[in-house]
Amino acid sequence: MSATDFKERLADWRLVARPLQNSREERMRIIAPEEIVERIGMADTQPRSAADRDLRLLHLDHFNVPVRDLNVARRFYCDVLGGLVIQEPNWRPHDVGRYRGAHLDIQLFNDEGHINAYWQPWGQPGPDQLFPHRAFRVPTAAKLDEMISRLKAARVPFVLATRQEAREGTPVPVSLYFRDPDGNQLELHCDAYPIRSEIAMNVFDPTVQYYPWRDWRAAVSEGGAPRPER
Repeated sequence: MSATDFKERLADWRLVARPLQNSREERMRIIAPEEIVERIGMADTQPRSAADRDLRLLHLDHFNVPVRDLNVARRFYCDVLGGLVIQEPNWRPHDVGRYRGAHLDIQLFNDEGHINAYWQPWGQPGPDQLFPHRAFRVPTAAKLDEMISRLKAARVPFVLATRQEAREGTPVPVSLYFRDPDGNQLELHCDAYPIRSEIAMNVFDPTVQYYPWRDWRAAVSEGGAPRPER
């Protein structure tokens, strides 16, 4: 029913409420049809979405990756991917029993938000698990080639894939898939990368990205995880 129809139907209407109590004079409250129509119109014009109410989120602050050793995470995300540590782990609350674990904060990209690598020795993704994953964008094909060279030097297996068929050398959108030592799936996306024969088309086997965590753990110092309880 429109506001006009509602107003016409209530043209001769009067709403009489109970007398107001605890008052020196008994008064009757009358709400005119025009007032009801006005209230309905106000309700119809109220913002209905978070965007209309200006409740939109500002920006990414951080996201988590579970790892079994913070020094392994440091070596991978900083030495291989070029990240910068912005907050060192604090094991004191863990040691005194206030809460479990600690985290290492790493700035990995030139934007707001950072990786929060937190110690969690359970719940790592399976070798055939592609989702969930964390995806980042690189600006150029040359930058993607640089990241590929870094992964090769660190002996981290990867898959380069595209969904678009094209002639050899034609720039197409591609994604570079690989995992951190704890199995967390990562992706680097480039909008224009020259296609070549070794680029996978659409589907690939996620298990080819697997590599043993213990090799990385053997190469880092102690202190990235709590000492075993005696």
